[in-house]
Amino acid sequence: MNKLILGVGAGLLASGLLSSVSALAQGNSTKVQPRIDRTALAQANDQALIQENRALLLQNGQTARNIAAKVGAPVSNNAVPSGGSPLQVNQQLILQNRATFTSIAKKLGATVPSVAGPGGGDLATQNHQLLLGNRQIVRAIAQKLGVTLPAPAPLSGSMVKQNNTMLIGNRNALEAIANKVGATAAAP
Repeated sequence: MNKLILGVGAGLLASGLLSSVSALAQGNSTKVQPRIDRTALAQANDQALIQENRALLLQNGQTARNIAAKVGAPVSNNAVPSGGSPLQVNQQLILQNRATFTSIAKKLGATVPSVAGPGGGDLATQNHQLLLGNRQIVRAIAQKLGVTLPAPAPLSGSMVKQNNTMLIGNRNALEAIANKVGATAAAP
């Protein structure tokens, strides 16, 4: 009797599997939904944005150095940082850019807002706070030069996405400032 039950059970199992495979092969009503690891996808998107942010930081830094040269603001020629995590390298670039922005602002007589330095929280949060400060300095430079900038874009999404939004805004503002003073905006 046990052999009969096992045989019937195995037969049903096999026929069920075969019918499922057959339905899939024929595209019948049985649909397979791919499983997407949303966490892995978000991390991959953030990694891509971190790399894009680095490119924007380098571009913004070069445009700022071009502006500084045009207005006679002293800047240090820091090497591109290497080593450390991508977020650490980006933080070094943010701080280098801040020094250049501050030098330009002081040379032009713009009021340099009091902005926070690094510290507290994870690196993405620290970089976010630093970029908020950099945005204020760039906007102060634009205001001093009479460059009208649009309102900053609203920030949404992950911290890395918000940082990307701010970097794009700073790139656009720096291009307008460069145009005003006759400096060359760095190519992407």
